[in-house]
Amino acid sequence: MQTYEMNTLFTFGKYEGKTLETVFGTDPGYIESCLQTVDEFSIDETTIQRLFEKYPEHELSNKAIDANLDKLDGMDMENDDDFDFDDEAFDDDDLEEFTPGKKKEEEDDWGNDFEEDNDNWDDDFDEDDAGDDFEDDADDHDGDDDF
Repeated sequence: MQTYEMNTLFTFGKYEGKTLETVFGTDPGYIESCLQTVDEFSIDETTIQRLFEKYPEHELSNKAIDANLDKLDGMDMENDDDFDFDDEAFDDDDLEEFTPGKKKEEEDDWGNDFEEDNDNWDDDFDEDDAGDDFEDDADDHDGDDDF
């Protein structure tokens, strides 16, 4: 299928050799008819927008616009079929990464590790010695130093 843009030349019909822009400007009804009846004719969405901006007095029916969108969507689907997905690219281990609840288990494990580390830290901490280093540093300072 050919998707027409502003300067695409018609390769069929009474306007063969004329640009889409020229034909839309002089005979928008012909464009309307082509969109509804010619399977190999579609107009890029950006081009339709540009045509309406340039020729605000011209309109296309909803039926013609819908037919064009259906053709464009069909082309998108054809392009999706060209994508070759390799099922062997993923194995069961890779899928576990996307399994619901898996992340929660890992977060719970991390939380448990943190609590264990925190418990050990509490055992090493002696509240009686907490301010000793600071008091020693304060005794060394005679107040003459500029900061």
